[in-house]
Amino acid sequence: MTLHNKLNDRFKQAVLPSILMGVITNVYILILFAFLGIFEAVFSPILGIMCFLGGYAILKLNRISLKLLFVIMGYIVASEVFLNTYFLGWHSGFFYFLFLLPTVFLLNATWKTSAIILYSLTVIIIIGVLRYLFLFSEPEVQVGESTIANIRLLNASVTGTVVLVVIYYFGRKIAAKDEALMVANAELEKRNSEILNQHSHLQILLKEVHHRVKNNLQIISSLMSLQERAIKDKEGAAVLNDSRLRVEAIALIHQKLYKGEKINRVNFNSYLHEFIETKKVLSPHVSYLLKLVELELSLDTSVPLGLILSEVITNSLKHAFTGIEYPKIEVELNLNESKYILIIRDNGIGLPEDFDLNDQKSLGVEIIVALIEQIDATIEINTQEGTSFTITFEDS
Repeated sequence: MTLHNKLNDRFKQAVLPSILMGVITNVYILILFAFLGIFEAVFSPILGIMCFLGGYAILKLNRISLKLLFVIMGYIVASEVFLNTYFLGWHSGFFYFLFLLPTVFLLNATWKTSAIILYSLTVIIIIGVLRYLFLFSEPEVQVGESTIANIRLLNASVTGTVVLVVIYYFGRKIAAKDEALMVANAELEKRNSEILNQHSHLQILLKEVHHRVKNNLQIISSLMSLQERAIKDKEGAAVLNDSRLRVEAIALIHQKLYKGEKINRVNFNSYLHEFIETKKVLSPHVSYLLKLVELELSLDTSVPLGLILSEVITNSLKHAFTGIEYPKIEVELNLNESKYILIIRDNGIGLPEDFDLNDQKSLGVEIIVALIEQIDATIEINTQEGTSFTITFEDS
């Protein structure tokens, strides 16, 4: 239920008893007129009773707009007050019942300020018209001054009673709803607390998973390193070393996830810095330059991209710098609209002019091609003044 509907429902809690009190009030007027012998005026309270009962039934069945029904009931009350004042005069105090209208009206918080002002002015104008018409004119039915005074006192008492009953009923109903709402909110807060605790527990578990994966990958890397030393075949040892570097690239991703605040996002900027630091240790003769924007990537993008980066830089270190006096590798990461651009550039001897990325039998190249397809990226190769790989991608 929307807030507007809830406020309308609250107003309904005030209108329902008001209609019932309208019925009771008309019964009182009917008895009063019968007691005074003003039988020609009893049609007014009888019609009022019928209208109020009909309005109550319509409201219970939700057959009409609540605001519209209230306005209609207001005009019925004004019409009855006019007729009753016509029969017994201004000093009978029937105009007191008009003050019930703004009292109930203001219990609805959804009225606009302009509507409140207009409605209040309407009531004041009606009272002013009644006073102008009947203050100095003789009533249709002549009764004694003491009787008129008693009727005025009765009307004031009934008006006050109606106000008290409506406000009391409204307050009790709202208090009951508020109490139920407080119980529901307490239950909701309890469930939210449980969900937060579960979420925190899951985060700890996932971080522990990433930590264990990282440790296991490092163990695998160490075993590969030991195996590499035991292999006398240089080609086999080189293959094993390449595989070890790939494992370490993946392990670094899981290390970032373990240490980071987010369990499913990798600070790729930090990852690149740490990755390059490890390369500096292994190849101190090569200078590295990083130009990076701040970027967080999902795990599904980070792992393939980290492997691509590892393959490209490893190939540069192995093949690009033969005869190069000052070898240099640049890594640049930019954002262009919704796409990220990763550029890996070296000042090496470059690739052959007929080099085709899709027509290579090298395992490293095949891995790059497969990973580019996996993250739905594009790659461009420029062989002028060294070699540069430009990878354009979107985060998943």
